[in-house]
Amino acid sequence: MRPGGDVSARAELIGIDWGTSNLRVMRIAGGGEVLDVRSDPRGAARLAPGHFSDVLHDVAGDWFDDGTPALVCGMAGARGKWREAAYRPCPAGLADLSPVCLGNDSQAILIVPGVALSQDGALEDVMRGEETQVMGLADAPGRRLVVTPGTHSKWIRVEDNAIQDFRTFMTGDLFAAIRTETVLGQDMGNPGIDMDAFQDGVSRALADDALTAALFSVRVERLSDRLAATSTADYLSGLLIGAEIRAQGPADGRSVTLIGAPALNTRYAAALAVAGFEDVHTLDGPTATARGLWRIHEAHRR
Repeated sequence: MRPGGDVSARAELIGIDWGTSNLRVMRIAGGGEVLDVRSDPRGAARLAPGHFSDVLHDVAGDWFDDGTPALVCGMAGARGKWREAAYRPCPAGLADLSPVCLGNDSQAILIVPGVALSQDGALEDVMRGEETQVMGLADAPGRRLVVTPGTHSKWIRVEDNAIQDFRTFMTGDLFAAIRTETVLGQDMGNPGIDMDAFQDGVSRALADDALTAALFSVRVERLSDRLAATSTADYLSGLLIGAEIRAQGPADGRSVTLIGAPALNTRYAAALAVAGFEDVHTLDGPTATARGLWRIHEAHRR
């Protein structure tokens, strides 16, 4: 048994968040409280269908000894992975996210399906994992805008606790590709050093709807010595996040809930403030996932 956490406390659910790059396994008490966590770098992208069970039991096999139910969200349910859990159409709320049973010799393990957005019968967008985070929010009537910043940021319109529609932005992927594979990335360090440069990037993107042209301003600002080499990553980050926000239109008093890592939440909150969004709330991603897994488990308990 690995050290860490209060293993004497009663877990009512084993929550498994299997992302593309990492695995996170949680012992969850009633209400979604996380009692203990184990993480592993063997994300879904690295695994063939027959390897998931072995990895899970290598990481947290001792947690399954007492028959505690287990619920998985994320990329383990993608096509070609552990077992495909077909996308559910929008609108999608708790009642629509009935998990798919894996079937297991020793214990039933369920997988949360993803959510798909279609128009006139044509697939428009998909999500896996973010739907669980949205379900982790407290019930509230009316509309809300939920943003899950990250490699593939999602802007999700929720109405009466159901996902109505959403849009994906490849912001994190694009940021990494520009840093490593283009002339703009020369001598570029890590973001998080110059918030003024970040806000300048946001402002530039909000004022210019031609993102590919705005991106070249990274080089122009460096050549003109208006931007230090140490600040270019923050400026680039601001451009890309600013482009996301510009696509949403004016703030118009809308409330936004950010669900993600604290550093990303802080960065997006700062960018939203530049764009005039005043009602912004944040929730840590793992906390939202644990609560969402618990609520889905409760809604579909057998």
